[in-house]
Amino acid sequence: MANPMKGEIDVEACGEQLRLILSFNAIAELEEEAGQTLAEIMAALKAGSVRTMRLILWAAMRDHRPGTTLRQAGEVAEDLGAGLGPVLGRVIAACGFLAAEDDPAPGKPDPGKGPDMA
Repeated sequence: MANPMKGEIDVEACGEQLRLILSFNAIAELEEEAGQTLAEIMAALKAGSVRTMRLILWAAMRDHRPGTTLRQAGEVAEDLGAGLGPVLGRVIAACGFLAAEDDPAPGKPDPGKGPDMA
């Protein structure tokens, strides 16, 4: 069973139960394979890049299935069909490394709030 405290999610695809997680190492592998930063990858995802969707799924599969290929991730994506977007949304939200777009960058003050007067 997936451990949501670690950011894991379980999904049924290709007749199997798959455990997905975008761990720190998975994100580093994702950036390395894409040749892009995480911010650039998220921008490509928002633009609807199928290649990026497959790459994120591949990275999320690798902690529990280290030998997963991009082609295998693509087969899982095909099996998920219209469910792929929500699955990627869940795994991205669960990873904890991505701040919501409304949140200020870590360590930067929220422009809507005054400076701390401690």
